[in-house]
Amino acid sequence: MSPNPSSPSEGAAAEPNISLATTLSDSKQSFTAKYEAARLYIDSLAKPVGSLGTLEDWGARIAALQQTTTPKADSAACLIFAADHGVAKDTSEGGRNCSAYPQIVSRKVLEALDHGIAGASVLSKCNNVELRVIDVGIADGPVSYEWSGNTVRLATRRIHDGTKNFCTGNALTEEQVKMCIDVGREETTKLMDEMGGANVIMFGEVGIGNTTTAAALIAALTGVDVATVCGSGASVTRDGINEEIVARKIDIVKEALDFHSNASSLNGNPMQALGAVGGAEICSMVGGMLEASKHDVAILVDGFIVTTAAMIACMIDPMVSRLLLFSTKSTEKGQVIAITTITEIATANSIPVHTKPALDMGLRMGEASGCITSVPLLRSACATISSLATLND
Repeated sequence: MSPNPSSPSEGAAAEPNISLATTLSDSKQSFTAKYEAARLYIDSLAKPVGSLGTLEDWGARIAALQQTTTPKADSAACLIFAADHGVAKDTSEGGRNCSAYPQIVSRKVLEALDHGIAGASVLSKCNNVELRVIDVGIADGPVSYEWSGNTVRLATRRIHDGTKNFCTGNALTEEQVKMCIDVGREETTKLMDEMGGANVIMFGEVGIGNTTTAAALIAALTGVDVATVCGSGASVTRDGINEEIVARKIDIVKEALDFHSNASSLNGNPMQALGAVGGAEICSMVGGMLEASKHDVAILVDGFIVTTAAMIACMIDPMVSRLLLFSTKSTEKGQVIAITTITEIATANSIPVHTKPALDMGLRMGEASGCITSVPLLRSACATISSLATLND
């Protein structure tokens, strides 16, 4: 969509800030018109056109969302949802051993988060990000452990002992899917309220086996070949490559889709797919993104699993796509398919197409690590549109 005639144009850059401010504050203008006006203004800044790459897209996108020429990312929130997956249980417990790590690791990661010593804890502190972790379905451990309620909290409604093995039944009931989405919405609102407002939010996940779940969701929802979405997930090798695990995942996802003999009906049907092969934490992230859209809050998107949740949120409400800032390229090849699907949804709804993920650092830890690490980049994007001189200046 072209900018409104009142938007800045290349031939009228004498007072671009005033012209841009008028467009951004005009409630009659669409998000796309505001975004395009911001991009034209950024083109007028004292630099070669397009030379700041992804920072220019991010700056225009957050300016359009915040409806101001001086957008900010100083109040950054990170909400991690944690849950276990029946398919990751040991075969002796009715699972499929889909991961290189045992399921108990999910609980251990949450214990570290509760003590402030996990990866997301360290990264959020050094990047001034407010962190909350919500247990929506971690399996019971051998020893009882109560979360502190400070960083890690128990959801008011949760899936006891995680999801079911989706190779032998539905992972979640219809009611559980809706409940987890509602929990995601509620926790997002609660965190933003506790902070007195957030101008950017990140979502993360903890849950052994959730790369298998994400792969199953993408395959079910898009109809792509299973082999194109399955990767190593949490690996025990430095290079992150484990062909044995990949082969096992492909077999597991194929088995799941074969079991759900109506798998073709899951294509493009996000609520049904979440019930058949989804995860509680993925449902909650979807809910959180839908709630962020209601408040026009930008979302820094993490890796494979969070991108899968973003894809599903966009299938439910295409307007979510306007919020998304892809922070990190995943080592999981299925992320490309999810981003492609999001791009198709955005294009079909006249929403600006997204740039590729900002970071390509081989990040694969989860816990929102990629998006937390990208917060300084978003703050740089805000500073660029807010303070960089124009060529006329």
